[in-house]
Amino acid sequence: MSPGNLNPFLTRKPRPMVVGHRGVPTVHQENTLAGFRRAVALGLPAVELDVRLTADRRAVVFHDSDVTRLTGMPGLVANMTWDQLSRLRLRREVPMGVDARGTTVVARYEREERIPLLAEVLSEIAPSIAVNVELKLDMLRWWQIEVGAIAARVIAEVGVEDRVIVTSFDPRKLRAAGRVSPGLALGFCFDDTMLNFAGPLIDRLQRTAAVHEGDGRPFHHARRLLGRLVDTNLVGRFLRTHVVGAEHTLVGRDTVQRLHAQGFAIGTHTIFPLGSTTGKAIAPSASTQAEVERLVEVGVDWIESDDPERLLGLVA
Repeated sequence: MSPGNLNPFLTRKPRPMVVGHRGVPTVHQENTLAGFRRAVALGLPAVELDVRLTADRRAVVFHDSDVTRLTGMPGLVANMTWDQLSRLRLRREVPMGVDARGTTVVARYEREERIPLLAEVLSEIAPSIAVNVELKLDMLRWWQIEVGAIAARVIAEVGVEDRVIVTSFDPRKLRAAGRVSPGLALGFCFDDTMLNFAGPLIDRLQRTAAVHEGDGRPFHHARRLLGRLVDTNLVGRFLRTHVVGAEHTLVGRDTVQRLHAQGFAIGTHTIFPLGSTTGKAIAPSASTQAEVERLVEVGVDWIESDDPERLLGLVA
């Protein structure tokens, strides 16, 4: 079975769809019902959210493996039951890592918020707004893939298969989701630091295809090779996925044309980032209007942003 033709992520559009990255984190804490409700109120076409499993196998909407940054309390999501996690609150002052200039960023909000279940988020917002459900990569528990199956069951139970895509940097989790629900639209994600471990060797070889220039970070040629992998879509064809999610630095006009010719949709992340919560360096272009204009011009299907309201004004 293939995904429905009415899935907003899969339909061809004259301009990219604006996707609120973890909701609207400029106004409400990331991955909260308050943030997703704000996205609906703003008229955004879609949001992205992150999913992890609790110790009692409940699918929760939460980005980090550790709850400390967001709640100020110690603990790992995977070691806590839903009852324990539901008692925590996302604090009003949230560290957001560093911005493109290396400046430490702290986001400040009006009130604390609670952590939601995937089921309640989808039940409330999916009828009004499309959702990119990202299954988080967990290096500490890389062998555990059941989050894919459990998330797929939740999506089926809520009855919103034609309103969501399921994406991940972990192909095994995608396959687990697809086995449970063959009708889901799945997508493998590319981060532009994926090949940094081999960056020095690749830089010496320098025999790779060109992608978007103007990025002064190390391992330029590793990113070029990643761009070639995105272009050829070998991973997507092997996994039998339907969409590709890629760092904006990896996507050019040829990328979009080749993926569209194969019937794949292509989306990019993350424009106007508040900060890097993972410690990776942010490409300077991520915070520029020129990059938005470039992505619109090359014809990507969607763009994720930490400031979707600003992006919506530029894309519209």
